[in-house]
Amino acid sequence: MKVLFAEYLTWHTPNRVGSHYYARHFLQLGWEVGWLGGEFHVWNLVGNRPELRRKYPIWRAGGIRHDDGVWEYTPFKLLPFRDLGPLGAAELAWKGSRLCMPPIRSVLARSGFLQADLLWISNPQAYPWLAREPGYDRFVYRAADNHAVREGIPALVAGIENEIAKRADAVLVVPPDSLDRLSQAAPGRTHYMPNGVDLARFAGEHPKPPEYEDLQGPIAVYVGSINYWFDVVLLSAVAAARPDIAFVLIGEPLIEIGPLRELGNVRILGARLPEEIPGYLKHADVGLLPFRDTPSTHNIRSLKLYEYAACGLPSIHSSVTAEYARSLPVLRATDSASFSQALDRALEWGPSERESALRFAAANSWEERFTRVDALMEGWW
Repeated sequence: MKVLFAEYLTWHTPNRVGSHYYARHFLQLGWEVGWLGGEFHVWNLVGNRPELRRKYPIWRAGGIRHDDGVWEYTPFKLLPFRDLGPLGAAELAWKGSRLCMPPIRSVLARSGFLQADLLWISNPQAYPWLAREPGYDRFVYRAADNHAVREGIPALVAGIENEIAKRADAVLVVPPDSLDRLSQAAPGRTHYMPNGVDLARFAGEHPKPPEYEDLQGPIAVYVGSINYWFDVVLLSAVAAARPDIAFVLIGEPLIEIGPLRELGNVRILGARLPEEIPGYLKHADVGLLPFRDTPSTHNIRSLKLYEYAACGLPSIHSSVTAEYARSLPVLRATDSASFSQALDRALEWGPSERESALRFAAANSWEERFTRVDALMEGWW
């Protein structure tokens, strides 16, 4: 059996997302897995350089086969589909394969992935055209974000998503605010399927990271990409007001974070391997989700929320709606003052609160998600 994933990130990015876990599940089932990372283009020369450094060698090699058996390719595209004047035309998305050099269909054909038992799309910007290809027996669309409200993505991507959903055998929705819209496009085939957590990865003891040895006071940690959704202004104000707390940021900064670099109680460590993350969380006191207050972050189902919970950590979320927060082990903060107060409440967490977070994580494991997805696909072949 063979599956092709059409994604945003590379296979070995430090920013592991949900589809990485689903792909590994298929590997464990004995499937052959193909992985298309998001396209790159000339705009990447001035933005997201770290990801470009990962994509370029894969493109130049015409695709690579990793040691775990995954075949990966990232296309070079002449014009991206972006929220920028004529680049926002839907045809750039639907006819994107024609703008790739070399032709991506030829690359897929040589690799044996122009046909597969299953197509799995999470990137409706770069790969909607795959939904119209005849060589895939079954098709899953995973809506990992509410793409229509994300910065830099044309709003008409909602219409593209709707057509993708109409063609899909199953639609897996991560953000709650996309569920109704996609359910109308694919009635009876749309399923709410949030992110999950690899419980085994966070089980047991993990050594204390050396970077923590000289930190004074409680540790508040953020793990993830530091991109446009990250609220530098907010976290800078909070850190300046709380010199008694050490703030640790783990991830590649893709935006300007100068104000944070100037603070003595802020450590910016850069990216770390996924296997190293449990140690940083297990020896911290609070998990941070300092997101800007935008429509795209109101109902974000951050994978890190589940990973913080798996370590028994309280999470402080700055953009979550009050309704959403009630269903999660998070403390809601809307400004620097309430964020500081939330830090105090988080540091007062005792065994009962931490046990509640652990139960939340246990109920939202990737294994639970895999079981549900396997049940959806039962009888497809």
